[in-house]
Parts: sequence; C-alpha cells; structure tokens
Amino acid sequence: MKTFSVGLALCAALAITTDLAVPVAAKGTICKTSSGFTDSSDSSSTPTATTATATTTSSTTGTSTSSSTVSDASATQDGDDDAEYGSTPAADASSGTATTAPDVDASTAGDDADVSVGDDESSAGDDADVDASTAGDEGDVSVGDDSQETSAPSSSSNVGQYQQSDGSTGSEASYTSSSSSSSVSTSFTKVTALQARVQGDMPQWNEDNQRFVSKYYDTFEEKYQAVLDTVNMAAVEGALKYVQAECINSSVVTDCERKNSVKYVVFYETTVVQPTAAMEYYANATDDYDFAIEHCPFMAMDGGQCDPNEDGSFPDVCNQYIGADGQPELGFCIGGTLQDNEVIAPYPNNYWFSFPNSCPQDLWDDKTSSCREEYAGGMCAVGVEPDGVNCSFTYEILGYILLDDVVGITSMINPLTLDYYADYYEFCEAGGIELSVSVLGDLVTWLGGLAFWENPGDSEANAERAVKLVSAYEELIAANSTTSDGGVMQALPTVASLTALNPPCYENSAICAEAEYGCKRSLYSQMCEVCTSDDSDCVVKA
Repeated sequence: MKTFSVGLALCAALAITTDLAVPVAAKGTICKTSSGFTDSSDSSSTPTATTATATTTSSTTGTSTSSSTVSDASATQDGDDDAEYGSTPAADASSGTATTAPDVDASTAGDDADVSVGDDESSAGDDADVDASTAGDEGDVSVGDDSQETSAPSSSSNVGQYQQSDGSTGSEASYTSSSSSSSVSTSFTKVTALQARVQGDMPQWNEDNQRFVSKYYDTFEEKYQAVLDTVNMAAVEGALKYVQAECINSSVVTDCERKNSVKYVVFYETTVVQPTAAMEYYANATDDYDFAIEHCPFMAMDGGQCDPNEDGSFPDVCNQYIGADGQPELGFCIGGTLQDNEVIAPYPNNYWFSFPNSCPQDLWDDKTSSCREEYAGGMCAVGVEPDGVNCSFTYEILGYILLDDVVGITSMINPLTLDYYADYYEFCEAGGIELSVSVLGDLVTWLGGLAFWENPGDSEANAERAVKLVSAYEELIAANSTTSDGGVMQALPTVASLTALNPPCYENSAICAEAEYGCKRSLYSQMCEVCTSDDSDCVVKA
C-alpha cells in the first residue's frame, strides 16, 4: 500500500489483479503497442493483460494549495456532473464503433449512456463544477449534459449576434473601463488555440458540411450550436484532471459505468476575439488563478447556463455577459483560469475555460428563440468570423479518441473471452478496477489500479499522462483517421504552429505591452505569460 497527497490519487486506483491477465494470440489493434497503453514491463508484441499492482512508494508532493477533498462536487470542468468537456444535451444511448478503427468508437454495452460527462471540479474562487456542461447534475465537465434531455434550440435563434443593452446591435462593446491602456489596440486580434473535453457522447460527422457536430437535434445549425452552447473546456495539458479526480475512483463507479459516463476525449480548435469592453475591464490580469491574460474570469457552466449561486442569482461574471443585475455589459467574454492545484490531480498548466453563448442564464430546455435573440452572442454561425461584437468564438472538432484506448483497457485481455476487452464496461464486469484509492484528509492511499494512473498526486507524472494522451491520438489517426460514421479526423496543430499563427501578446494586453521583457505564448491553449528575464520566446513591444 502506498500513500500520496490527495492530489491525483482519486483516479489512480484502478485495481487489476493478475488473475485477470491472460495472454492470447496477438490481435491487430492500433493501441496495442501505443506508448502508455500497456504496462511498462511488457515489451513484447503479444498482447497480454496488464497487471496493476500497488506499489509502496509514497508521494507527499505539496503542489496544491487547495484543501478540497475527493468529493463528487470537487472537480467539474463544466459545472457539475458533465463529462469533462462533453457537450451533450441528452443522454446518449448509442454506441459508435469504428468500422476500421476500433480504437475510435468501441463503445461498450451499458457504457452507451453518452451524457457529456459533467465536470465536478470546482471553479476558481467558488465550488461550482467546472468541467463540461451536463444537463442538470453536478455540472458539466466536458461540455455535455447530464443525460438530461433538452429541447432542440429553435432554428430561428440567432447564433452569434451580440446586442447592446439598449437592444441595438452595435459595432463596439458598450462598456469601457478606466483601466484600459493607450499602448494597446482597442480591438482584439483573434487568437487560435486547442482545447479538450472529456465527454460521454461521440461527435457526429456531418457529410454535407464536412465537420463534426452534436448527434442531438435535427438541423445542422442546431447540431453545430449544441456542441459549445454555454459550456466549459479544459487545456489539453490538463484534460485528464477531471477524469482522474472525479470519474474513475472505485467509490464513484456504479453499475460498471464511469461517473457521468465519460468515454471520449475530444479535441477542439477554437478562434476567439474578445469583446473590447471586457478586455478593458479585466486588463489588469496579474494572477492566473483569478483570470489569465486575454481572458475574463472562469465561469462554471452546467446544462447550458452559468452555474447559479445558492440563492438562485447569478455570479457577477455571468451578469456581465448581458449587463444584468446592475453589472456593466461587457459582452460574451471567454473566461480562463489556472486550475493546477487540485490535491488529487495536480496537472501543470491546466487552465479551464468558459465559453458563454446566447441566453447564458437559461438551461438548454428553456432557451427559446426569443431569448436567444434578446441575449445573443458568444458562438459565431458557421462561416462567420468572430469580431467580439456580434460573436466571440468559432470552433472546429478536430477529432476524438476513446478514453479506454488511452488508458490501455482495450489493449488488455479478458480472461473470460481470451480476447481484448471491448471497453470499460466489459473490463469492469470481469472484475477489473481502473482506480481505487481511499482518502483521509490530505492523504490519498493507493489501493490498486491501472499502471496508466499511477502516482496521481505527482505533477510530473500527470504532465506525462497529458503527453501520452496526445501521443495516443496521433497514433490513432496515423493508423486510421476515419471514424465509424465516415468522419475524417485531423492531426493536432503543434504549439509552435499555433504560436506562429497568433499575434504577439502585447497586441491584446497592456500588461504585456508594458512588460520589460515582454510576454510569450505557450501551451496548446496559447496562454500569454509575462517574461521575467530575457528569453528567445519572449516578444517585447517595440
């Protein structure tokens, strides 16, 4: 038995015993030899069931300043109970299996309640779940809903039109702050980045428009809007935090289904133009735990709306989207906050993001066309570029991968069938444990689990897990980029290519414009960091 800081142990305890591991003849699967998919001690090409034995090394990494314990409401990316960035307004009962690439869609029977997996992670400064939007439960983790069905948004809804408080459609945000600096342009130069969500539903390929959308609703416009309709997302570097902290510990698994039915890791490329008024109001970004440069504060979202306060009112940040309850109307500003201090899952460089869309204070079911028209903004219609006035962001789903493939379950052998496990459900039914830990105060005791989740309280181990996630996706599309429904998945952009595409930080930030050593962009999320010394990556305003 080994003891760690509460840090990442919640998800590291997938206990698997040796009697579940039976070698069989090799089977052609993409993930069988993928880095991080099999036990490090297995170097052969013949697939064998991985044995996760508990080690006795203890970790006391004090990377977290949070006193949160492992609870169902402690880690959500989208508010409450949604898959970590899953964006589904209704539970998904279908299972997609890739015809040529089983790694993409191998869903298991019973694992098909694709909800979007609600994030149970608390947001900075408040306990609201951050992960993705789920409908109604604990908050969306991935951007999905909590398997709660919602009515399709009206096709007449105006996706991405921003109105001023007087009802007119203006060309500039209506509120300005004295904190603005003359050294920065009054308009925001667009920034393209990569984020991720862990969700329960598989994206659906739309052949006519050649892009992935939601499987819910009827028209293409509705399906496109449903994907990021007021939801949270996470940095690729910390996409697994929600899973590890909230969804896979044996104490939260019921009926052999991960919490919030998390199943897929989905990669999103987003392009953002922030509202001028919001950037002026939040110009003094000095602490990423409050709000990062080029961002507003993070807002936990659940079921298509901002997570309300206990008394039913909405936080100031949410009211500022539309100028409600005495707050200035700042526009639909994408929030970004550093979330690297979860005791059970300290992932370095993990930022959580909030993407508000029209009618942000109503649940999906309650978003009428008139409400969307009155409180329009956020997501741009397909083909429309964001301007920070009429709309603030666009997105494209580049692809996705099964969580089962990433952690190695589909590379293991079921002793009952002498074949590879089809999915988590089959693995669990056979007695497999993905993660099992006990928590007492700030101590997490590892009881067992998959090798993939070992050392959950260690920041370096978590950073390596994030690298394995990206590598697994790259290997998947290299072997077969076609999904079961004919979709074409794309390679992920590199951090370097994104940085080259985006403007220097000083164009959008007064702080960076005035910094002695300038600022530099880094990470898939393209976050701006103030440089404290001369560095080749730092860009100083001339």
